[in-house]
Amino acid sequence: MSIFAGIYCRNESQRIPPSVCDSLKGLISSNVSGEISVFEDSRTFFVKIEVGTFIEKGSFSDAKGACLLAGEPLISDSREKDTLHIRQSLANGNFDAMTRARGAFCLADYQSATLTLVTDKLGIRPLYFWLDDNFVIFATALGILEKLKEIPKKMNVRAVTEIAAFGYPLGDRTPYENIFLLKPGEIVQINNKSVLRSKYWRWDEIEISNEPEEQLIKNIYQSFETAIKLRVGKDSATVAYLSGGLDSRCIVGLLSNGNTQVHTFNFARPNTQDQMFGRNFAQQASTIHTEVPKESGDHVPDYSAKMAQAWQKSPHRNTFPPERPGLVWSGEGGSVALGHVHLSSKIVQLMRENKIDEVIDEFFKRESIYISPKLLNPKVNWKLTKIVTEGIKEELDEIKTKDPARKFYLFLLLNDQHRKLANHFENIDLHRIEFHLPFFDSEFIAAILATPIEMCLGHKLYVKLLNYFPKTVTAVPWQAYPGHEPCPLPIPEGLSYQWDQQYQISEQRSLKRKLIKDAQELLKANDFPVKILNKNNIRLAVLVHWTGWRDYGYLIDGAKIYHRYWRICGGDYKL
Repeated sequence: MSIFAGIYCRNESQRIPPSVCDSLKGLISSNVSGEISVFEDSRTFFVKIEVGTFIEKGSFSDAKGACLLAGEPLISDSREKDTLHIRQSLANGNFDAMTRARGAFCLADYQSATLTLVTDKLGIRPLYFWLDDNFVIFATALGILEKLKEIPKKMNVRAVTEIAAFGYPLGDRTPYENIFLLKPGEIVQINNKSVLRSKYWRWDEIEISNEPEEQLIKNIYQSFETAIKLRVGKDSATVAYLSGGLDSRCIVGLLSNGNTQVHTFNFARPNTQDQMFGRNFAQQASTIHTEVPKESGDHVPDYSAKMAQAWQKSPHRNTFPPERPGLVWSGEGGSVALGHVHLSSKIVQLMRENKIDEVIDEFFKRESIYISPKLLNPKVNWKLTKIVTEGIKEELDEIKTKDPARKFYLFLLLNDQHRKLANHFENIDLHRIEFHLPFFDSEFIAAILATPIEMCLGHKLYVKLLNYFPKTVTAVPWQAYPGHEPCPLPIPEGLSYQWDQQYQISEQRSLKRKLIKDAQELLKANDFPVKILNKNNIRLAVLVHWTGWRDYGYLIDGAKIYHRYWRICGGDYKL
């Protein structure tokens, strides 16, 4: 596990305030003990903390400057070598090393009086930065910049509106003006004269292959198999999530087939398909399996924290010890990248007909995305209600593909999936877990993009791909998405299905009490954002939600999001 942050002085006549250095060092180590590395000269102060998750260090410094790495580029079999490869590539003025990287990483490099910030091809590993005319401050966690007093906080209302709609902002936006997140495959080079932002990798340049379907499927499988082998290395034991679905199952199936002892963990509700199918597959794959059922109403818990707690308490931790106990295999990315879960044949058709407004409407309906005019103050409502739609259009305009249908897939990949693990990395100092993410392997994604999109919709390609996996993967039933390719095996009766309407209603009822309590506290708050939100409408929504006449949970959640950033920024905002 690694976290880093730093400040770079753009103006040679300025000096870095000692208070910033002290704050950065304190913030980066406030929740974790480990080896702290510091590099500083007249124009920089960099700080990094490691706890040995990857074993090899990912930092380097010499008389010419310093380079800090978080994550694992997977250019070679060594993080240390990868750091040097990227640094040398930047020194030569090219991006060769980054284009060969398959993993999730971010990096800050300082040499020749230039600061360079880099993130991986999907931007899975976040890197944030703030700048003005004199300084640049960067960090792998937004909370570090958020808590730094020297950075002025102004609420970016557009970004916060997108968070209320999607759960994340679009593009490079964050909830704060002048704090940005590097985009996927982006490199930012800053010196005293300029700020240059460019792409070293473009997913929309990958062309659709003319190979037959069987070969395309084989290419995808081989790239996934290689992604697993590269990440497992020489490990004889490892740790993985194991749900009742396909994503984690495919990973564990290949690991077990490769004679790696796997500690698997399932966090599903009792007596659900998610729990039972995970249990059944664990028996087939001979994993060391642990079940930690989540509580009713805990709809989307902090799975990273749950894994850390369960793994720490595991009685098998020392009996079959992994070489790298802080590394956990996650199936994140499988449903969207391979299963195309947020797409449909209707969206594909509308994209090819260039009916973008209809595409967005269809997407909003499918995903229940809605910013209610009732939530907002009438004075800002007209500005904000269409801003989410405009954001999607702007993102789509940046993507250039021969097949327009692939644009929307890439929109999801470069926004939804790009931000998917932001909370995991934000709190990495608390749970201290790094992820292996084979579904985000760049060669694997490239193989999918080379495949005609019609083959991929509704998990059709995914299910065909299963024929290449070890037989254990398809030996027991799995939980399928509604409307997608069903599991061909008989599904036992009496098990709850997480997308069943009754199950969802039960979950919402469990959430109701906490949501009402949060809403009441919000309405009493002295710093209620009256310039943004409609307090009377929210008060009425809370009453209606409490009576059960109508579900206004989405509206209350939206109000909480606006209030959080309004409070942090002290009511300073920009529409």
